[in-house]
Amino acid sequence: MSKLVMYSKKIIFIFIFLLINKHLYSYDFEFEVLSNEGDIRVIELPDLLIYRQFYVKSNWKDTLGDWGIIECTGSHTLHKEKGTIAKNYCKGTNVEDDNFWLIMNRNSNDFDAGIGELKYVKGTGKFKKYIGTKCVYAVSHLKEGKGSFIKSKCKFNAQ
Repeated sequence: MSKLVMYSKKIIFIFIFLLINKHLYSYDFEFEVLSNEGDIRVIELPDLLIYRQFYVKSNWKDTLGDWGIIECTGSHTLHKEKGTIAKNYCKGTNVEDDNFWLIMNRNSNDFDAGIGELKYVKGTGKFKKYIGTKCVYAVSHLKEGKGSFIKSKCKFNAQ
């Protein structure tokens, strides 16, 4: 074989090895939040929409053995006959004082439950490597906004 063919095969082998190696270092984890009532403000425009603005401080845990406090603020707009649009911003802190920041988006048929996407947008300490990680989350609210449960599933690629 010519040197060019051998060189090409080596390059292809290295490329395939790196591609497979990246997938070997990816793993799934789950992230959960159990929240209380918090501070909720509601404005209703009859026959049009219900707008909720909230702030809540809760506990979180993940399946990687970490846990801590999370503060979230955001809004839910429930358009009559169109569904819910939710946008939330959160800051989490673990027991070692490492921080992460999330943005959560959800479009669903009702306020009480739905599925959305969250994204780690910033992190300190161990959470720096989470930046850019996207997760699918499900939320379920208690009646009258007395609390909620959020569970997310994330695919993390170690870098």
